[in-house]
Amino acid sequence: MEGLTISQIAKETSVNIETIRYYERRGLISEPPRTESGYRKFPQSREK
Repeated sequence: MEGLTISQIAKETSVNIETIRYYERRGLISEPPRTESGYRKFPQSREK
């Protein structure tokens, strides 16, 4: 499964990991698919 991890997203956007998780809980961003081990894998391109 290709994609970016939550830590990669946080680093690229200069946003704390917990902020991304908060946005996910509030429904501001959709929950990404997860690997078999439970890691989030965000798509590499943005949806429009």
